[in-house]
Amino acid sequence: LNLNNAHTLNVAVSFSTALILCSRSFKYGMFDATTQMSYIPLDVESKVKGKAAIDVLGSRLGKSGASLVQQGLVLIFGDILSAAPA
Repeated sequence: LNLNNAHTLNVAVSFSTALILCSRSFKYGMFDATTQMSYIPLDVESKVKGKAAIDVLGSRLGKSGASLVQQGLVLIFGDILSAAPA
């Protein structure tokens, strides 16, 4: 893939933008709605406490896990550019 060519770079950026838009649309349209549906059978107090705990812990654990994976890849491959997919 020759990214020195302006046309190739434009196509790559456009394709990447479309992928991000599709993934975010799917996340907000499907994933967020289904996670909210899982709280329906709970009483009000359990909903509030459960949502807060899961949102905080899930977010922090997800970010921590992703950074651990990234650090592991850097340790294995030597630097971030070598760890990135080709």
